[in-house]
Amino acid sequence: MIKNSIYELKRTQQIILILAKYGFGDIVESIGLPVPYKKKPNLSRSERIRRAIEELGPTFIKLAQVLSLRPDLVPLELAKELEKLQDRVEPLPFEKMKTVLEEEFEKPYTEIFEENFELLASASIGQVYKARLKTGEVVAVKILKPGIEEKIFADIAILQRLAKLLREKFLVYGIDLVRIVEEFAKSIKKELDFHIEALNLKRFAGNFKNNPNIKVPKLYEEYSTRRVLTMEYINGIKISDIEKLKENGYDLKDITKKSFNLLCEQIFIHRFFHADPHPGNLMVYEGKIVFIDFGIMGRLSEEDRENIIEMIYYITKGEEEKAALYILKLSKVENEIDISSFKKEMADIISTYINTSLKNVELKSLLNDILKVMHRYRIYFKEDNYLLAKALVTTEGISKKLYPDFNGIEEIKPFIIKLYKQIMSPFSLIKKSHELNKAVMEFISNAPSDINEIIKKIKTGKLKIEFEHVGLEEFEESIEKSFNRLSTAIVIAAILIGSSMLLSSKIPPTIHEISLLGILGFVFASVIGIILIFTVLRK
Repeated sequence: MIKNSIYELKRTQQIILILAKYGFGDIVESIGLPVPYKKKPNLSRSERIRRAIEELGPTFIKLAQVLSLRPDLVPLELAKELEKLQDRVEPLPFEKMKTVLEEEFEKPYTEIFEENFELLASASIGQVYKARLKTGEVVAVKILKPGIEEKIFADIAILQRLAKLLREKFLVYGIDLVRIVEEFAKSIKKELDFHIEALNLKRFAGNFKNNPNIKVPKLYEEYSTRRVLTMEYINGIKISDIEKLKENGYDLKDITKKSFNLLCEQIFIHRFFHADPHPGNLMVYEGKIVFIDFGIMGRLSEEDRENIIEMIYYITKGEEEKAALYILKLSKVENEIDISSFKKEMADIISTYINTSLKNVELKSLLNDILKVMHRYRIYFKEDNYLLAKALVTTEGISKKLYPDFNGIEEIKPFIIKLYKQIMSPFSLIKKSHELNKAVMEFISNAPSDINEIIKKIKTGKLKIEFEHVGLEEFEESIEKSFNRLSTAIVIAAILIGSSMLLSSKIPPTIHEISLLGILGFVFASVIGIILIFTVLRK
């Protein structure tokens, strides 16, 4: 406990010093601490945040990777800047890593593997090795770094405290620190458990077991645990290594189409897709596309899949306002918005791209402009829908490097039209009508018990009905003005009648037998009456 407290104190101090160093001294001062650095680096705010994260180390780099995939959590400009961060860290010696193997398998690692482990990659939370099983198979072994969980959870605890202290300061930059830390904690817990990655790999392999265009690494379940993941080692060529692909006789256009179509199949057929298909996670092996690293996967609901298909279908058909409506269906709307205005703005963006020619449209540019409009209206895609968009944009970027004439919109168009026809087919419509009938029957069967529950609450006086009055303020003000005018008119009428009685009765004081009070009453009533008439006519 004391050791953890000392670590947290030193780490908090380090975080604060680095924040100050990169020009966020005002934030440090806001929590009552002195600022050791007064000079601000000559960089943009987003660049300063990225540099600070790089210096803060593994936990913060993982946090930045999450944020780069989530423009709903940070401004788009910052999300783009965070994409530049690379998860490369100094590797730990194998002597330290082998302790994890032996703790997980409860025996010397040499009883399962040959002694030689060749380091392939080192990241913030783990390291990947090429090894050989005693049975002879060559495997890739992913090992969680010893003690990394404790460090990350300690950093998260510090971040949670700082997020609460600094929330108001960062909201000025459009960043909700508390929400970011919550999302990060949820995401990193999944990555720290290799059981989840193993399940992802099994499901992914099952989806593509009959597809000749893809090679999925075999999972060795008996040698996989929460902190160790053992899978088949595939000696492929990185998809970004264009020269080597050419040397081995690969058709770059064919490789491009295969990789993009495989991602589309993951999204639109299986609704379970690789959410981080950057060049380091894609290889080519014997003409097949290889996906590796299944730590970050996206899942799409049936409803969202249909909405995405409808949206892309209407974009490709040039029906912008209909496409804009489906963008709303795919999003979370945090406040009331002017839907008509949003649809018009979004339609203008889409039409600008579509009317230039689909061949010149880049998914990345289109998505960025859509996100800018959404951000202005405080509308955000659901989390997995961001992952989907990011995966498509990343794959399009890789494809353009392989084959410069590649166009994502053109490639996706026949795919979407085919799926759209399936959705609108008689069989699909019959299935939907069956589901609707089922929902109606469930409503009818549940209605009696629901009505009984309502009646019980009425009898016991526990029924509460909440009303939200929208737009009644103006109506209330209008009624109030009308009653004021009516009251004034009644008073004027009363004064006129009273004045007439005074004049006819010749009540003193009089001038030439005319009641002075009666004359004054008439004058006063006339002035007020003229003002009232003028006010009514003016309105």
